[in-house]
Amino acid sequence: MRFILLITLIIVSVVCDTQERSPRVIGSSAPITSNDLIEDSLINNELVVSFVVFRHGDRTPDQAELDLYPAWQIDDKVFFPYGKKAITIEGRQRAFLLGQYLRERYNESISELYLPEEISVRTTDYSRTKMSALVMLAALYMPQDRQRWHPDINWQPVPYNTLPLEDDDLLYFDHCTWYNHLKYKVYEIPPIRNIIDSYRDMFKILSVETGRNITTPEEVFFLDNLFQAMAFSTVTIPKWAEEIMPQIKNMTKIDYYVQYYNRELTRLSSGVLLTDIVNITKAAIAGKEVPKLHLYSAHEHNVAALLAGLRVFVPHQPKYGSAAFLELRRNRVTGKYGVMVMYAPETGGPGLVLPIEDCGGEPICDYDKFISLTQDLLLSRQEYKKLCSTHVMS
Repeated sequence: MRFILLITLIIVSVVCDTQERSPRVIGSSAPITSNDLIEDSLINNELVVSFVVFRHGDRTPDQAELDLYPAWQIDDKVFFPYGKKAITIEGRQRAFLLGQYLRERYNESISELYLPEEISVRTTDYSRTKMSALVMLAALYMPQDRQRWHPDINWQPVPYNTLPLEDDDLLYFDHCTWYNHLKYKVYEIPPIRNIIDSYRDMFKILSVETGRNITTPEEVFFLDNLFQAMAFSTVTIPKWAEEIMPQIKNMTKIDYYVQYYNRELTRLSSGVLLTDIVNITKAAIAGKEVPKLHLYSAHEHNVAALLAGLRVFVPHQPKYGSAAFLELRRNRVTGKYGVMVMYAPETGGPGLVLPIEDCGGEPICDYDKFISLTQDLLLSRQEYKKLCSTHVMS
């Protein structure tokens, strides 16, 4: 029954509807938009630890995206002075806006001074995520008098951590062969295959116009990214692409549906991060000192993966600067702990509180219930590396 419901929803969402939707919970309730309900839940409630996964700011295309459209002769000069796959001025502005939003939201839980024990920052090994983190941190930690080190520069250095590319579990979509194998198997499930095949005319147009044989939703998604990334430049998007853009956007939604289609794919995409979150929250509950704010400067896949792992994701591509939040909270009266999930689809908010599926539709999910709902997704880094190195027979 659940499978039929999900297929019905995806057909309605990505085949019939070309408009952007507000996030909602598949098979559960809508986002909580009542401020009264949220405020009632937060009475006598204190924030303990927060986790924020956000997408980098606007960027230029990378070569892999450009290679999908060899017929589009673009002079590399248009990428000056950024270079390829680099954050643009607009992207930097967006990251700064995100930092301001985080300061506003967490001003009561972290000091305005940069205190290294209060915050943990991690980026993927890409210049665009590193630069987004730097700009976001510039807004989050405007130097106070005690930390001002130069009279003319209203900025202070705040460090971040980055794992090597080959060890980074946040990049499951890039180098986990087992994840990609499982994803491509989902393409061949009959109901999914039927939906993809209904776009055969679009695939034909794309192949003719780009000069490259385009056959999968993933390739269409990368083309969609290419057109989005070129928005910074003076290069006009081809008219043929504008005419079929609604179909391209629908195919991007289909690909996002496939990416987290089952628990195994969701586990590979979010399991290591969820394990870190569970370990850190358990340590905090046990009274151990942990950073109050954990930030991850990453990609749209990571924002979507966390939402999927938290059972609140509806297929769509998170925008530049969007962010997913998980907050551990404690009720001062009862002493009980719970988690609240929030999603800011636009940079700088507003954030939508999303009730976790199967957790009663409340803004805050009981901590023990949250643990039971995510237990089957937890994945150690050792197990992740072992699974991702699984040999795939061609």
